[in-house]
Amino acid sequence: MLDIRQIGIATAIGGFLLAGCASDIELGVSYDPLTVFPAQATYAWDEGANSLPMDDRIQALNLDPLIKQVVDSEFATKGYRPVRAGEPRNFLLSYQLGVATRVGPEESFAIGSLHLDLNGAASGRRVWVGFARTQVDLSRSEQERAERFRETVRQMLEKFPPGQRD
Repeated sequence: MLDIRQIGIATAIGGFLLAGCASDIELGVSYDPLTVFPAQATYAWDEGANSLPMDDRIQALNLDPLIKQVVDSEFATKGYRPVRAGEPRNFLLSYQLGVATRVGPEESFAIGSLHLDLNGAASGRRVWVGFARTQVDLSRSEQERAERFRETVRQMLEKFPPGQRD
């Protein structure tokens, strides 16, 4: 379990998803309409597919545990739970985190993005993808950024699993 200090440090740079109000964050999902998403399922993290920027400042923050903790927690509210590698599972889950910076004569900014990919365990095919993208805003407190990250993942998974009736 991460302590609040680790979460705060991680979200200082991980604030790419934690900017301003909700309208500042571009969210989207896409899924294979032929895939049956059960009300309850298991997944394993596809460690080889997870990706963080090759930037020492970001690598030093050890964001992997924070991302997994938040994502696991939100998927659990949808009836999906992680299992260890080698255990039976329905899906493989991975993330890709990216940060692109623009430095210009009049303004400089960074855009951050998070993609979550859910692949069928048997087929290896991507069956669901969620993404969030926004401008980095480090002016907010660590606690605000951490909560914004959680809220972003909640919104990304709001209508998950697809095809389920309310």
